[in-house]
Amino acid sequence: MNLRPTVLADCPTLAVIDAQGNPSPWTAQQFESAVQHHPDSVWLSQADHQITGFIVWQTVFDESELHLIAVAPEYRRQGIASALLQHWQDAVQQQGATRLLLEVRASNETAQQLYRKHGFQTCGRRKNYYALPDGGSEDAVLMEKSC
Repeated sequence: MNLRPTVLADCPTLAVIDAQGNPSPWTAQQFESAVQHHPDSVWLSQADHQITGFIVWQTVFDESELHLIAVAPEYRRQGIASALLQHWQDAVQQQGATRLLLEVRASNETAQQLYRKHGFQTCGRRKNYYALPDGGSEDAVLMEKSC
């Protein structure tokens, strides 16, 4: 597995991967916009020339917020998300970030466990933040890590 910056030609594949696990996936155009405006903040993982996952973040001054992270279903539980998270932390620390932030669906316990494994702690909750397909809503769990 290797990590590399995303290029525009990768964006349709990232949209497909995102749609496989995200109830509110980004479109290829949204990925393209992120790559065009923040090329250093959109990275992907590859194995055998196949895109296996990606991460998108934004850094403002000394804080960096995770926007998206996803791994294709057939590549999960192989350490790819951990490698992407570590890359994010290393990259933003070099830029002077001292605090990492993220939000995650309250029902996504698997992701919360991964984030806790990487040193993130719960720091709040946004009530009814995520829309559900049935018209309901779900809370977002806010997590942070000092670095």
